Amino acid sequence: MRAVAAPGRWVWVVSGLVTAAALAVPWTLLITTPGLPLSAHPAPPDMVTRTVTVPQPVTSLTVQSYGGAVRVAAGPVRRVRVTETITYDPQAGGPPAVAQSVWDGRLSLGDPACENSGCNVDFAVTVPPGLTVTVQTEGGPLTVSGIAGADLDSGGGPVSATRIGGPLTVATGGGPLILDGLAGPLRADTAGGDLVARGVAATAATVTTGGGMATVVFSAAPESVSVSTDGGPATVIVPGGPYALTAESDGGRQALGIPTDPNARASISVTTGGAPLQVEPPGGAFPPSQ
Repeated sequence: MRAVAAPGRWVWVVSGLVTAAALAVPWTLLITTPGLPLSAHPAPPDMVTRTVTVPQPVTSLTVQSYGGAVRVAAGPVRRVRVTETITYDPQAGGPPAVAQSVWDGRLSLGDPACENSGCNVDFAVTVPPGLTVTVQTEGGPLTVSGIAGADLDSGGGPVSATRIGGPLTVATGGGPLILDGLAGPLRADTAGGDLVARGVAATAATVTTGGGMATVVFSAAPESVSVSTDGGPATVIVPGGPYALTAESDGGRQALGIPTDPNARASISVTTGGAPLQVEPPGGAFPPSQ
């Protein structure tokens, strides 16, 4: 496995076991159709798993995946460790090349060979605490945990983000978003997917779901909150107050239990387009579907 980098730069250090194994296929798939030669049946894909440790210090990570799963988690490591699981058609030759490079502390990973082919690369990356991450998965599931901040775009896949220490920007393209533990500002657009965010200590949050449900539970009093669902039910749980509150449900049920003041410095705006809406202190919520 080698890096895509300028001459004189570093090369990957292989730290894990390289394996290749054909995926198991039920025996019934090997039975040929009468009159159809065995060669007409597609061969099962091959899979290669390899793990490498990046020798250079890394301060940020960028991953571009064309449909594969991406998981990034902080761990007790000094160097970034990358595990790639590559699935490919053996009739197309060997496994596709995976792009890897480090420049000025930024590690870039990608599978450009899979953009227009049937191969797939799943990335599992263990990073030291304190890294920021940018990931695009083009429909693959995306999971990040314990990092300093992230800019995520799943292109329709589900996203899970936990224990994020700084800013978080997420676009899911219709996939659901699960968030638990956020210290920095939040910007999220699910384009129809449901959103559940808990343990949010952000001072500012902007959430758009495009019809999906939105539940945002703050663990600390925010300064600015905007939630728009375009038809999905919305629940915002906030401590403290008072807040300058704007709540528009177009006839949908409302429950507003927080202290309000139109001149308050902190503001909350929630619009649902006809769906139930609630803005409550902790312990004062009702199920939004009622």
